[in-house]
Amino acid sequence: MKSNRIILLFFILLLTQPKLFSQKVEFNGQISALHLSKIENPWQSVTGIRYIPEIKWHQPITKTWNFDLEASVNAYSHLDIKLPDSISGDFSFKPYRVIGKLASERFELRLGLQKISFGSAAMLRPLMWFDHMDPRDPLQLTDGVYAVLGRYFFQNNANIWLWGILPGKTTKGWESVTSDRKRPEFGGRIQLPAGKGELALSGHFRYIGAQQSIWGTQVNQNPIPEYRMGLDGKWDIGPGVWFEGTYTYSKIPVINMRHIRMLTLGTDYTFGLGNGLTAMAEQFFYQMGPEIFNNSTQMTFTAASLTYPISLTHSLSAMVFYQWSAKNWYRFINWTINLNKISLHLIAFWNPDSFDLYQNTGNSNLMGGKGIQLLFVWNH
Repeated sequence: MKSNRIILLFFILLLTQPKLFSQKVEFNGQISALHLSKIENPWQSVTGIRYIPEIKWHQPITKTWNFDLEASVNAYSHLDIKLPDSISGDFSFKPYRVIGKLASERFELRLGLQKISFGSAAMLRPLMWFDHMDPRDPLQLTDGVYAVLGRYFFQNNANIWLWGILPGKTTKGWESVTSDRKRPEFGGRIQLPAGKGELALSGHFRYIGAQQSIWGTQVNQNPIPEYRMGLDGKWDIGPGVWFEGTYTYSKIPVINMRHIRMLTLGTDYTFGLGNGLTAMAEQFFYQMGPEIFNNSTQMTFTAASLTYPISLTHSLSAMVFYQWSAKNWYRFINWTINLNKISLHLIAFWNPDSFDLYQNTGNSNLMGGKGIQLLFVWNH
């Protein structure tokens, strides 16, 4: 609640004291409304409205240095109905982004509540370390992390990232256990040109918090160190091709979770059919076990998508996932209408009741089963 009050006061200051910041304040936002109905017995529906107002302030310091402030909140209200007699609703209001940025032509330093996202994969992302973006979500919404992030861009397009993160109460990305809130997390990434593409190496370190239950096992000892490494690359050789792999190690009490490996191989190509048909495919492998090459849990997904622009305002996209071990299909189709600042999405889905991936996005169970979703978006 304290952070909510700080954001609210910041908004009031900027809106009521325009002379303080002259003409360098921008106010915009996004309003979205959705209705989702599941074609099941019993019938279920979700109706919600979301508003994300955003304020930006830009201040040149010198000819080569600038300072920017950005603040936004996420206000969401929804009503859930499950026949015959279950009705529930909720309202949430929380900070979405609060960022101070100092930047020059080749250097950037960001401090505050922000999104940190990187990697080559598009649908099945092993490097989804700090965000919760679901590829099926047209809005691509995700909570941020409180962090300091520095990036430097070299003349040959190489770049280096360094970050420190203040752990929160919840998990991030692929995490199944929370971090120790008293110990900051650290990491970095270096990205280098490699022929017709790029190659990047990433690393991250954190402490897993004690006093929590992991698969029924209580962690009562001191915080546990966890190490992550990631390697990814992407090239344009006619079709686009990429890979993204990660390895995570910790001495967690559940020994079957100590070594986690993930790998995605992907490709895409735009065919000269009509207005251009873009096809994408990714193959994902997940392995977890007590030793690096001894797996107790394995999961394999294949994902494919097609996107076709019907006209300047209409487009059609489809996405399919297949889980090989459970032999489950996940199907998703989206018809989009873009009208200047307004977009409309008519979405149909046919999935198992829950998605084994993206359990932390908030959309996994919402889009379980069979149903349709109407989404209205206005960016002002």
